[in-house]
Amino acid sequence: MKLKTKFGMVVSGHKKATEAGMKILKRGGNAMDAAIATAATLAVSIPNMNGLGGDSIALYYSSKTKKITTINGSGKSPKKASIKYFKSIGLNEIPQRSSLSITVPGVLNAWEKSLKKYGSKKLAEVLKDAISFAEKGIKIDKYLYDFLRGDVYTKLIKNNNFLSKIYGLPKDIKIGKIIKQEKLAKTLRLISKLGCKTFYKGKLTKIMVQDLRDQGAIISEEDFNNHSTLFQKPLSTDFQNKKVFTAPPNSQGLALMGLCEIFDEIKENIDLSDYIKFKKSIFESRDKYCLDPGITNYFRYKKNLDFKKIKKNYSKFFKNSGDTSTLVVVDNKGNAVSWVQSLFEEFGSGIVSPQTGVVFHNRMYLEKISKKGYNYLKPQTRPFHTLCPSIVLEGNKLDLTISTPGDHGQPQTIFQILNYIYKHNYKIQKAINLPRIRHNEGNKILVEKGFKNYFNFSKNKKIKTIVYSKPHRIFGGVTAIKINSDKTLSKGADKRRNCY
Repeated sequence: MKLKTKFGMVVSGHKKATEAGMKILKRGGNAMDAAIATAATLAVSIPNMNGLGGDSIALYYSSKTKKITTINGSGKSPKKASIKYFKSIGLNEIPQRSSLSITVPGVLNAWEKSLKKYGSKKLAEVLKDAISFAEKGIKIDKYLYDFLRGDVYTKLIKNNNFLSKIYGLPKDIKIGKIIKQEKLAKTLRLISKLGCKTFYKGKLTKIMVQDLRDQGAIISEEDFNNHSTLFQKPLSTDFQNKKVFTAPPNSQGLALMGLCEIFDEIKENIDLSDYIKFKKSIFESRDKYCLDPGITNYFRYKKNLDFKKIKKNYSKFFKNSGDTSTLVVVDNKGNAVSWVQSLFEEFGSGIVSPQTGVVFHNRMYLEKISKKGYNYLKPQTRPFHTLCPSIVLEGNKLDLTISTPGDHGQPQTIFQILNYIYKHNYKIQKAINLPRIRHNEGNKILVEKGFKNYFNFSKNKKIKTIVYSKPHRIFGGVTAIKINSDKTLSKGADKRRNCY
């Protein structure tokens, strides 16, 4: 599909990352080339939200084949990570901010494998801007200032001077100050020269594993050696005469699909008590089936799903955060990417490899050290993932590519944007600006002021609404590109975060 755009469009969670992606499009690169350049620059420019030590899950739409592929860049738990092991060291749960919560980071492998499969540029070319920003430094903006001066960062560096040596002490943080990530720049340079094999089966592997082992990690060189990126069939469902695609397990894309299926036929505004009831049942199904693809087969079990059956809540899952970065790209030939990458929480485990500058995620934290329920720890498996990219087709033609941070709020936010666009006919930026709701657990629901124009107040007195007077980052940070009927592109960049 030839679009009316000279190069294409990029929307991401940071201005510098978007500019890096656009440079690649202007040099003749395609959507995947631009996506990886953007993703790599995000890893440097928003270091507390994503990085080389994290994971990614993405969707790719080929305008030539009219097909969508899921790129699963999540890593597996270490071979030693068993319930028996954790019990033997006296633990009943995996520590949240700890080297013991680290799984193999998959994002870098996903960058390289996606480029080889769908891109036209070499890894070295698309990493140039990321390397430059790491070497020359990033400016502290209001968002990074608030985080580096905040309680989470202060607690993280209390017993971890490796992190503060890179990003500074809270008292020294000032807006406009430059933070250089020199060790990370050297790591990226080595990767651009040798490819990701040095990260998973080479020099960097040995260095990182030794650094992590020195800090109590159980991850091994063998765990890194055995990593691979999965290319999977996506999930899809109908919504308002469109086809919505999202990632299959171990992603929580199933939850987005459930929201679209249940609310597709509801013509009037949604009552909050109904929203909570159905959302609970959808997330129960999510928790049951969103496991390692080698353990659960969603496509086999789809007929057994009962979205209306509510069993119980999993409080540990629901946090008011969402420290993830996202991007979307459409090139002038109509190829598209929806890409999500993350450290899970702010600076993830808080553990740094001091020799490489890589900060590692804490994705294994959600796995239970108990065989009750569904998401319990198993060695060498991909853990449950909140990353939830999405692409919408009209027939087999691209209509929308969209993504958002927001952990367990991701499917809720994307569903609401789809609802605003396809049921209420709002333009993409207007749909993103409109107020949102978010349900975490129990009968409390978070709402942005003005939501009552689009959702009904509940008559159920047990429902407690917590109203935010202004748009807030816990409701996500949507990046989106809409294909218009005249084949022009419209952008959607969320003001709740630093989207551009």
